[in-house]
Amino acid sequence: MVAVTLLCLSISYYVDGKISKPLLISGIILLISGSITIISQDPKYIKMKPTVVYLIFSAAIIYGLWKNNLYLKQALGGSISINDKAWITLSGRFAVYFFMIAILNEVIWRNYSEAFWVNFKIFGVAPITMIFIAFQVPFIYRNQINKE
Repeated sequence: MVAVTLLCLSISYYVDGKISKPLLISGIILLISGSITIISQDPKYIKMKPTVVYLIFSAAIIYGLWKNNLYLKQALGGSISINDKAWITLSGRFAVYFFMIAILNEVIWRNYSEAFWVNFKIFGVAPITMIFIAFQVPFIYRNQINKE
């Protein structure tokens, strides 16, 4: 995973000329936890990484809301055109989602087998995320700004 992360960060920099903040943060955390795992031979650091990343995303969104800086709008504003009040609501929802998925990751890796945790990461998080986003679609449609 460490090698693949370095490769992905390199490709992102080569293609875009920069590395996005979420990718960079996630990559750094993975590199640190992966290196600790390699050195200590303890896989718990890899299991903790998603929790840390999700909590950082949640905290960053909340910090942005507190500072009147809509990070979610900066990240998705090119694809979604909604008013700022809706961005605030959507940001709050994503902050809560990231916090809850962090808690879920902690509960699962600490209380279930490694195989169960791997299956959760592969077959659980993506569908949960897609369901969460699907529930946001009606809200986004109701708050769309006409670009005309």
